[in-house]
Amino acid sequence: MTGRPMATPGVSAGDVLGLIRADAVATRSDIARQTGLSRTAVTLRVEQLLALGLATERAEGAST
Repeated sequence: MTGRPMATPGVSAGDVLGLIRADAVATRSDIARQTGLSRTAVTLRVEQLLALGLATERAEGAST
């Protein structure tokens, strides 16, 4: 065991980062729509990117 969280197969945090960098997504909902990931899986990917300092969040939009 490597100590890393288990990831849902298919769409990696790197794939999500690619979407963010290409301005293809702006919200977690956008990520879910573009990738087909569940809310939980999106949260995992985004938290990984935040922890690595590869993404930042803004609190501009309404929460669901």
